[in-house]
Amino acid sequence: MTFTEVILYMLGAAKAGTRNALERAFPQMKKENMTITRQAFSAARQKIKWEAIEELFRASAEGSRNEGLRLWRGYRVMAIDGTYLTLPSDAALPEHFGGLGDKCTSATALASLPYDLENDIILDAKIAPIKDGERSLADAHLAGLCGMESFRQGHRELVILDRGYPSHALVNSLLDKEIAFVIRVPRSFLSREVATGAGDVEVALGRGGKGPRVRVVRLTLSTGEEETLMTNLPASDVEYGAFGELYNKRWGVETKYGKLKNKLETENFSGRLVDNIKQDFFATMTVANMLATLVRQADGNVKESRKGDGNKWEYKVNVNHAIGVYRDRILRVLVEDDIPTRRRLMAEMIGSMERCVVPIRPGREVPRKKHPRKARFHHNHKSNC
Repeated sequence: MTFTEVILYMLGAAKAGTRNALERAFPQMKKENMTITRQAFSAARQKIKWEAIEELFRASAEGSRNEGLRLWRGYRVMAIDGTYLTLPSDAALPEHFGGLGDKCTSATALASLPYDLENDIILDAKIAPIKDGERSLADAHLAGLCGMESFRQGHRELVILDRGYPSHALVNSLLDKEIAFVIRVPRSFLSREVATGAGDVEVALGRGGKGPRVRVVRLTLSTGEEETLMTNLPASDVEYGAFGELYNKRWGVETKYGKLKNKLETENFSGRLVDNIKQDFFATMTVANMLATLVRQADGNVKESRKGDGNKWEYKVNVNHAIGVYRDRILRVLVEDDIPTRRRLMAEMIGSMERCVVPIRPGREVPRKKHPRKARFHHNHKSNC
């Protein structure tokens, strides 16, 4: 297999056994008579640096903005969050990434994403040893975002973080980069007077009140739980009553991780070496951005076609179906050299996605279960292979 063929195969997002997945991919790649063993494919992929696929992912992040950005009050709203990824059982992996469980033998990596909540774009991605911690990866994300061409191009940047992130160093980093933030903080991060005080106050951080000035907003959730947020957003831009809606947007990154793990099967790695893990990780992040671009187009077509129909609900593309369509057709599109034919194939793929839709029911709440199910596969998260 050539360099291009190996990369295309990875972008096909097949999660079956290697030999089976290759035999499905070759007809799409116009290689019907091609056969290759698992060992030969493994040897071919070892010649490719994982950084090449990371660069492809960065191109997908930049390219996803070509159709314009949806903003919230002039801000591009993103959430940064991390998650653990379970790795294959191989001796080299816990040595590099670390591990969890008894004697830390369960190989585990730490992944982190800044996710554009309004536009469904993974802006950056990191996979690192678990000892690196979420805060250091968040700071690395911020430095990378400042170097992107789209950074503050006609809009302002806003980052939402949960209560595992607050630190004086991170706040100073955000302020230095002129990035707005909303961070949920534990009461222990603030003085006793501020943590139990009024609903919207301005305070100075640090000992003796010599640090940067921020707003502290205290909200009472529908569950009765109190939520304390720290922000540098001025009241002229975001009033007190808007913070409940704004912070609730952060849930989008949690659902994105759900799709990455359960639908795109991020943890279903095709290799057992450190470089294989990083190749698969960045390939999946690239696929996620490519798929999001296709679904946005299909969603726009669905909305336009149903305008004025008098439906009770608006509708959107069924993402699970869209993933199956993507896996069945994307390689055929990517290998096509004739531009008109490629456009036709792309339109047919998007059209197939449009034919399976689900209603959008705003305001739905799903209470968290105290004892969630432990089964690996859920009936709502079927495989698309």
